[in-house]
Amino acid sequence: MKVSLRSLIALLAVVAVASACGKKHNQRADIVECSSISLDAKGTTQCLVQLHGWKVAEATRAAMARQHELDSLKTWREDSAWAVESAKHKRDLENCRKTPDQITNCLLVAGWPLHRVERTADSLWGAEQSKHRKELQTCMNKRDMNLSSCLTLYYKWESDRAIATADSVARARLGGHR
Repeated sequence: MKVSLRSLIALLAVVAVASACGKKHNQRADIVECSSISLDAKGTTQCLVQLHGWKVAEATRAAMARQHELDSLKTWREDSAWAVESAKHKRDLENCRKTPDQITNCLLVAGWPLHRVERTADSLWGAEQSKHRKELQTCMNKRDMNLSSCLTLYYKWESDRAIATADSVARARLGGHR
């Protein structure tokens, strides 16, 4: 009797594990299917709930995790592709620093994605922070000229950065006179 009871318990354990593994596999298949036909985590959640009968909270967690997984894969692929052409990107950057064009425009023309252009421009800008402070101070001392125009014309600041800086200085001046 003891042998058959042990065998029965072992058999039930195997069935429970197999059932859990099958359910996990089916859940993963549901998630992959829904994420492939949805544009975002919200759509994946709706698909899981409506097509596969998931509970909303569980579907939301699964959809968010899948979206994070897909975003990570996309970033990894982009970074890998970018790294393959690192020598070209270094040449692009060196060439763009030599031209009279704004660095962002030059890098965009060279085919760089906008987020990499912005990150590179900000990094280069930050490396020359003390130089830019001196330029700003010089232009602030010129009372007969618009601040953003001075920064753009004399020091080749990008217009967006010059305008934002001029606005910031104006707000600081107005705040100090109250």
